[in-house]
Amino acid sequence: MRKKFTLLMVCILCGISLSWAQNITVKGLVKDNQGLPLPGVSVKVKGTNQGTSTADNGSYSISAPSNSTLEFTFIGYKTVEEVVNNRTTVSVILSDDNQQLNEVIVIGYGTTVKKDLTTAVVSLSSKDIENQPVTNPLQAIQGKAAGVQITSQSGKPGAGVSVTIRGNTSINASNSPLYVIDGVTSRDASFLNPTDIESLTILKDASAAAIYGSSGANGVILITTKKGSSDKIRATFNAFTGFSNLWQKQDVLNRDQYVALMRELGYDTNGLGNENTDWQDLAFGTGVQNSYQASISGGIKGGQYALSTGYQQDKGVVAPAKLDKYTIHFNGSQNITKWLKLTGNAALTQSNSVDVSDNNNGARGGTILSALTTPPTIGVYAANGTYAFNPYKGGSENPVANAFAAKNNNRNFRFLGAFSAEVKFTKDFSFKSSISTNNNDNRYSYFIDPYSTDYGRAQKGVRNASFSNDHVWLNENILNYTKNWGKNAFTATGGMTLQESKYYSLGYNEQNFLDASGKLLDRGTSIPAQLPTASQWSKRSYLARLTYAYDSKYLFSTNFRADGSSRFGPENQYGYFPSASIGWRISGENFLKDVKAINDLKLRASWGKVGNDEGIGDYSYLELYTPTTQGSYVFSQLPNPGLKWEETTQTNIGLDLSMFNSRVVFTADAYLKKTNDLLINQPLPNSIGFGSIASNVGDMENKGLEFVLTTKNFVKDKFTWTTDINFSLNRNKVTNLGDKVGSITFGGIYERDAAIRVVPGRPLGSFYGYVSNGVDPQTGNIVYQDLNGDGAINADDRTFIGSAQPKFTYGVNNTFTYGNFGLNFLFQGVQGNEMFNASRMELEGMNDSKNQSAVVLNRWTTPGQITDVPKAIKDNTNNTLTSSRFVEDGSYLRLKTTTLSYNFGSVALGKLKMSKVMLYASAYNLLTFTNYSGFDPEVNVNSANGPAMGIDYGTYPQSRTFLFGVNVGF
Repeated sequence: MRKKFTLLMVCILCGISLSWAQNITVKGLVKDNQGLPLPGVSVKVKGTNQGTSTADNGSYSISAPSNSTLEFTFIGYKTVEEVVNNRTTVSVILSDDNQQLNEVIVIGYGTTVKKDLTTAVVSLSSKDIENQPVTNPLQAIQGKAAGVQITSQSGKPGAGVSVTIRGNTSINASNSPLYVIDGVTSRDASFLNPTDIESLTILKDASAAAIYGSSGANGVILITTKKGSSDKIRATFNAFTGFSNLWQKQDVLNRDQYVALMRELGYDTNGLGNENTDWQDLAFGTGVQNSYQASISGGIKGGQYALSTGYQQDKGVVAPAKLDKYTIHFNGSQNITKWLKLTGNAALTQSNSVDVSDNNNGARGGTILSALTTPPTIGVYAANGTYAFNPYKGGSENPVANAFAAKNNNRNFRFLGAFSAEVKFTKDFSFKSSISTNNNDNRYSYFIDPYSTDYGRAQKGVRNASFSNDHVWLNENILNYTKNWGKNAFTATGGMTLQESKYYSLGYNEQNFLDASGKLLDRGTSIPAQLPTASQWSKRSYLARLTYAYDSKYLFSTNFRADGSSRFGPENQYGYFPSASIGWRISGENFLKDVKAINDLKLRASWGKVGNDEGIGDYSYLELYTPTTQGSYVFSQLPNPGLKWEETTQTNIGLDLSMFNSRVVFTADAYLKKTNDLLINQPLPNSIGFGSIASNVGDMENKGLEFVLTTKNFVKDKFTWTTDINFSLNRNKVTNLGDKVGSITFGGIYERDAAIRVVPGRPLGSFYGYVSNGVDPQTGNIVYQDLNGDGAINADDRTFIGSAQPKFTYGVNNTFTYGNFGLNFLFQGVQGNEMFNASRMELEGMNDSKNQSAVVLNRWTTPGQITDVPKAIKDNTNNTLTSSRFVEDGSYLRLKTTTLSYNFGSVALGKLKMSKVMLYASAYNLLTFTNYSGFDPEVNVNSANGPAMGIDYGTYPQSRTFLFGVNVGF
């Protein structure tokens, strides 16, 4: 027994000594492609935690089994594995891993690698838009792209966003970009499910967008949806749920303060109720957000497919505002033969929404202002069970009545689909033909009964309805040729496109749902006759592009497109839009090869011209007669056969720099955009009998700078920190309005002068009104400046009092990872813009029975009093004229998004037989820093990228949202 034990111990000791004998000391040097030592390179024994790192001279020493494999990893370089194979010296060379530079970027009718771009383009991936409580994918990229200003029009569920690329280029025509979704053009992308998007590429300069001609006048956003892969079947499930609330309230008068003001105004306060209602607590509640999306993708021999379905729900903080959105998306391709490939994609979206009226005062149905101005002395309901209203002002409903009394519903169905066939004549030469359709079907219904509200009783019930359908089809036929030989790379693209739209709409109205005895009828007895509206437009286009690169150092690209539009007469139908761009990769020259700090340095320059035919109507050059319900016709539009394309010419100079093994990446662009022959509705003298005529009048200019900086601040085994910073400034100016147009007014406000005027020498969004010099201590009235010195205050004393154009915009995005944890937060800001707070005209007017802001507690009451709030005067609006009193600083800084996530590691996933499990918590609009006194400094009653930008008049504010979600992959 003792002999057996001794033999066992000897075997164990021999095994241990043998294992010790197999470990050897391995030394070596690690260098880059140019022979320079690389310090800090991680050297590990594969499959173990045993490792070290290289010293300043690139040397290392490690103990490793003689048959093991060493892994050499370093940020910015490709990982290298070397088998030891009993060697005691193992030296390696690491090559650059410029994944960012070699990233494939989608461009118009093709792709290119990022390092060969000669135009101003920004690309965003699916990770930039996921895990956010948005129903519009464009909201998710706010603050992430230099030169692209994205503004939420409102916080209402389903509300649109305004997208402006490098400033406004038009007055009446469209300022919104073109969207190309998997090759299908669209003027809208809000209907897409954000989780279906793989990438977005924004073509900012004219040279990049000129391949789309007239459609790309305001930039182009190319959207690529997720596709399948041929290696295996994948299934994913994404879901989140969350809640939202108003991030701030407005201080208004309580019951006692309100009663005191009413007495001061001369109202009889006897009989006022004893309520002290906080209408903001009743109107603004807690919103709910839910999203569920499931997808499956994979491939079969020669093909791939992806199918997803999703549901999104957004219940607003002002009930009953709600959006329910259902989506189905399919993407597939199949190689029929070696030379024939078929591709198909389709996106179906149905949105059902319940609306809450805003953008108006309480007397005209504006729920937001009604929540602030409804007297606190009343409750939600009157004694007879109907909704209570302002006892001093008939028809001024309370906010609950404005929100719930009317049934205000909208249903939208969107179908976007395409089918294409690609024929490869040779490996370098191909032809692709596609047919696509974009159908938008919208149905609206509104009903208010004749009992519950003052308005409904006055009208004896109202039903409004409308139906509209917009169908656009597009046929594209594109030839592509690619040839690489030696250091030369050449591509040529040419083709023709045909596009046509048909639009139809019909409205319906019923009133008076009560008979003589007061009985409710199924149908209204007053049904005005309605006539449908129909229109069509079509385009024919020819396009061509040539690109050439030599040794990836000298880059050249040129585009040409000819567009013919039915919106112009025979003499001016075609517009011709050329462009060219060049690039010089300086880092590829011999004199920079020894500069190790620079990985890539490229200069770019581009010039291009694009056109615009949007926003003027489909028959603006023709003499039009409108039919009446009596069977006659009314002369409704003056002809202008000389109407022609609005043209924008843009010059861009850019620099791309990558340094320190791609740990610092910097991009800078400077541009100048000039728009000529502006398409505007030219005002006409009243004596002519027509308000305006569509004309080419005037010019506009935008010039700006853009900077993007990406840094990898820390890159360790367990901890990383990266920062993305973008900064943009744009200067907009109308340079000419022709000889016959002195100015054009925009931004009308109820019972006040319009707030905005367009004149040469000033930017769009310039506020126009009286200069307020504060309150006269003796009279208590606002003192307006007498600019012309005639001793009277009248319209001639108005001047420019501010601008809605920001001085600059910016975004700062930080991403941290520690082990399996991730933290991301994005700050987004706008600086130097002003807002016209028209809501204050209602909240600080003190001229009628509306409740007021708590600011009026400082109102003037006695002679000699020093204050900035005027006195209360019943039925007098002189103290609330359109003036500088209501112009405020609209600058803000927002913590737009922040997300904390946890990704399960490979060990746990292997046990679960899953490819991905991520849990996350996100916050949206978490913090806002601003001096603006309104609910939200971002919202606009009008379009934020049109001439009437920058006005807040009871607009539905954005909310602060918290959500929790999971992403699962199989």
